[in-house]
Amino acid sequence: MGESLTFGVEPNMREVPPGQSATFNVGKVEEWNVIETEWGMKYSFPIILLSHPSYDSIPKKGIEMKWQSKSKSAEGLFFWMYNDLNDDDEYIMKVFDHDMSKSLNSKMVLHRFETGTYMLEIPQ
Repeated sequence: MGESLTFGVEPNMREVPPGQSATFNVGKVEEWNVIETEWGMKYSFPIILLSHPSYDSIPKKGIEMKWQSKSKSAEGLFFWMYNDLNDDDEYIMKVFDHDMSKSLNSKMVLHRFETGTYMLEIPQ
């Protein structure tokens, strides 16, 4: 048998309201992507959402979803782990001289300022 048919879309994290924050853990770095949407190019990350002011209740284990954004915070996170495109139009994961798992497994905080801009904080 072939692949199953799928209808619908995966859940995406809602925008963080101005003046508030959301917390999440990022998923596998190998699944980070740059995608084209009807609103232009965006960075896409699998996440486990832990807190967000626009969700009434979030289970203790969090909610699996995607964070898709064209913000400078998303761009900075993506290029923290990836180099620019190579000759085959693929992003190549960077090689670090130290273990990145502590940083990648930490609870990240996405702040949205009253001006609408975002800042991503990765505790060390």
